[in-house]
Amino acid sequence: MTQRGIPQTMPRRALIERRPWLLTSILFALAFAWLQDSQLPGVYLMVLKAAPLLLLAVYAALRHKGHDTQLLAAMLAFQGLGAAISDLAEDLAGIVMVVGFAFGIGLFLMHRRRHLTPSQKGLAVCLLLLIPAICQLAINPHVEAGLAPLYFGAALGGFAASAWTSSFPRYRTGLGALVVVAGSVGNLVSLHAINGPGVGEILGWPLFYLGNLVLATGVTGELRARAAV
Repeated sequence: MTQRGIPQTMPRRALIERRPWLLTSILFALAFAWLQDSQLPGVYLMVLKAAPLLLLAVYAALRHKGHDTQLLAAMLAFQGLGAAISDLAEDLAGIVMVVGFAFGIGLFLMHRRRHLTPSQKGLAVCLLLLIPAICQLAINPHVEAGLAPLYFGAALGGFAASAWTSSFPRYRTGLGALVVVAGSVGNLVSLHAINGPGVGEILGWPLFYLGNLVLATGVTGELRARAAV
């Protein structure tokens, strides 16, 4: 059957054509999680660390075409680049990541939920206030980090709060953003670890990627559903 001359199988076929980007992103993420403590040269590890989020950005941009997914793709791409250079240039990486969070905040504010319950507003305020403090406290006190973690946490808190109060599915987008927060805090801990690798280094980046994966698929799925309606 066709509708206005367009086969109904086209959306499914288009999804199949875009799915390899998503699957390749997941495979690269698994590869980096497995090889991050290996003897692989640093340049290759940087590429392997950036690739999963860059591929996820391509998937998001192709899954639903529009200004919304352009913002989402930019968010993912900047986060991927920031994560990749975090061991090489920490200050620059922080700035790149904050730019990525800013794109995410812009997207979520464009789709802000019209009616929020008091508990939802309260949680958003808690995220805005607590995440910067957590990021600052996550740094080892013997490391001279200044207030950079606090500023980074402010952007991260705004990202999480705006995602939670957006009109996208809360248990995909909001929960995904909280997992990104957990991964980001773990990455902060690992960057300033004095006693060697710990839980933060092992779980930080996998949680960071998983949160973005859940968030990105939730946003693109919802945008396609709204476009269909």
